[in-house]
Amino acid sequence: MSHAQSAVSLMAPVGPVAESFVNDERLITAIMGPYGSAKTTSCIRKAVLMTLWQNPGPDGVRRSRGCIVRDTYGQLETNVLESWFTWFPKDMPGSTWNGRQMRHTVRMRVALMDGQPPVEIEMDVYFRAMGDQKAEDVLKGLELTWLWLNEVDTLDKSVLQFGLPRCGRYPSTKDGGCRWYGVIADFNAPDEDNWTYELLVEQKLPVDEKALEALRAKVGDRYGIGFHKQPGGLEPDAENKRNLPDGYYEGLIASGMPEHHINRFVHNRFGSVFSGQRVFPEYNTEIHRASYELEAKPDLPLLFGLDGGRTPALVIAQLDDELDQLRLLDEVVLYDPEKTTQLRRLGARAFGERCAMVVADRYPECVPGVLFYDPAIDFGTEEDGYDFLAEFLEEFPVERNSPGGDPGNRIEPRLSAVRKRLTRLKGGEPSLLVSPRAKVLHRGYSKRYILERVTIGKGSNATGRFRSIPVKNDESHVCDAAGELMLGLQNRPVMINRLGGWQRGGSMRSQGGKVDYGDGYFAHRGRA
Repeated sequence: MSHAQSAVSLMAPVGPVAESFVNDERLITAIMGPYGSAKTTSCIRKAVLMTLWQNPGPDGVRRSRGCIVRDTYGQLETNVLESWFTWFPKDMPGSTWNGRQMRHTVRMRVALMDGQPPVEIEMDVYFRAMGDQKAEDVLKGLELTWLWLNEVDTLDKSVLQFGLPRCGRYPSTKDGGCRWYGVIADFNAPDEDNWTYELLVEQKLPVDEKALEALRAKVGDRYGIGFHKQPGGLEPDAENKRNLPDGYYEGLIASGMPEHHINRFVHNRFGSVFSGQRVFPEYNTEIHRASYELEAKPDLPLLFGLDGGRTPALVIAQLDDELDQLRLLDEVVLYDPEKTTQLRRLGARAFGERCAMVVADRYPECVPGVLFYDPAIDFGTEEDGYDFLAEFLEEFPVERNSPGGDPGNRIEPRLSAVRKRLTRLKGGEPSLLVSPRAKVLHRGYSKRYILERVTIGKGSNATGRFRSIPVKNDESHVCDAAGELMLGLQNRPVMINRLGGWQRGGSMRSQGGKVDYGDGYFAHRGRA
């Protein structure tokens, strides 16, 4: 057990705010801090402490069962699991790792600070990612002591609504019973209109007053929300600086981070959102727009993002696995020839035919792979939604197709998927590169895809709060199409991995023919 004990002894406090969070026994507790402030480490320390808070079983062991939830499995593996295994390796004595269940059971002895003999504990921990699943399905059947919502601002608030009732169900009476239970969370400062602001700053649980009274009666003094805001990274009392390289935060600022992100990720301030603000201030023309028209690679399948409805748009892309770079090659966005500022409304069949002709003409050596589309056109929230998708696919056949997100078609997961690519580099190369062919997409990302503030609720149901949503305009449709593609790649990578078995005389190519584009938007300018 020496390995386990040494791992625990390394978990020293990183600062007074983080330590206050770790020791807070209230029902819901959260820590918000800048990059590098040891929020994840503090949550891991709290996982140990939440186990120590339990009554010992007949064998003297104190037990807890937890679940750590993240937005995607990719983020879960590269962030949460990497940190968790730093403290509790898979092969440490007394631990059992089940990769299929994503479950780690850790048994160890913990030395207490008061000089008392070491205490034996057992933590049984599940790791889950939301992806495009419903919180109810992700958490169904779990009997937990605690729930940890990692980067809680990236999750839907339903994870709290369905997660809190799963807590307090373990350990059983025969193992000492559950003395303490609750939810913990960590996050960087989000925008003010994120649901976590109302929950943590305004202390409003998303339940009615009758339910709150019942909760107060049940948990007593532990009722409440503990919100712990760490100092900004450049403040004199910034936490965990001893574990960061000199000039860490100054380097973040010097890297060209947008002011909006500096406020959130360096200074730990909630982001202000205003009408007219770009949806993606992270988009940098010098970084994310290629200086030349990107060539398609014949050995890679074409990937598509579709926004349907009465003003449809399609983006055409390829994924470079080695760089993890999504290369947005092209777009299909049609303009009324007499009004260059308004999109032409085109039916599904006609739009599908036009898209197929563009692909056949411009990318004859490439095979159509996966189409990710707006769930609204499949689940019927758009007018004639199902007919649009079916008719479009009759004219635009692909090997596989799938909605990018879930049936609820929530905006934030789609925007988050784009932001992750805009803020990621690998080998000095951006994870998103836009070809000059995609003119409308570039115009949207650089200046026209903007936010508007709308009131939450109407009339007597008005809350006095606002939320920010993208404005529907000529540029928004192709931006939404690109968002569906990136969300689909994030949530359903297995669809890309399973592509194969194509015939080079693919269906798009076999539709043949060159398209007469005239002097319109799709008129060729140089080599296709």
